[in-house]
Amino acid sequence: MSLRPFIFTLAFILVFTAGVSLTGCIINVNAAGMPDLDHQQRELILDSQDLQGLIAETGAGGLEIIGVEGLTQIKLVADIYSNKDSNDSKLILTLEKKANKAKLKADFEQSGFNNYSPYIDLKLQVPANLALDIDDGSGAILINKMTADINVKDGSGELIINGGNNVSIDDGSGDIEVSQINGNLKIDDGSGAIKVTDIRGNIAIDDGSGNIEVANVQSPVTITDGSGDINVFNT
Repeated sequence: MSLRPFIFTLAFILVFTAGVSLTGCIINVNAAGMPDLDHQQRELILDSQDLQGLIAETGAGGLEIIGVEGLTQIKLVADIYSNKDSNDSKLILTLEKKANKAKLKADFEQSGFNNYSPYIDLKLQVPANLALDIDDGSGAILINKMTADINVKDGSGELIINGGNNVSIDDGSGDIEVSQINGNLKIDDGSGAIKVTDIRGNIAIDDGSGNIEVANVQSPVTITDGSGDINVFNT
């Protein structure tokens, strides 16, 4: 099936033949003299039948959100890694209803300097039509099979989104992959490679550094780029 022609505009600050990509990540190192991290797992469930969205405020650790058609609950599994012998950090883990939205908080409240890095890996199953508003500190993020709007503010770490309506991303560093979006896509990125495929709506990318690849688009594409290779394919 042929696709409509698209408009492709570029505003260059500086473009190199070979792009430089800085990928953000979280590294938890158990070096000599550092305490072993204790692991515990918690599960939380929230009725979602009257909810329209999920607000998530998360710190260090991985975040995985999977949309499930017809699901009437938000199911959370949290793998918590911390030093059980230290009183320097306090766990914050809550999932509760606020008006017509669910609110998730997952982080550590640190009261002083310590020589370890506690983190929480989160896995959620949510209704596919639930809007997402995510503010994440560091760690990889995977969002899959959603059909509603998605807003992500991410400090660092790889970000993968497969599915969604209108999607907005404000990212510090780390590679970004976005695909199968029914609405518009907006990306404001500091550094890291960007790969975008199968977007039905308009695409706007403001990137500091890192390679950019856009494929199979049906609407205008606007790219403002500092440095890195840019490839746009209409397949």
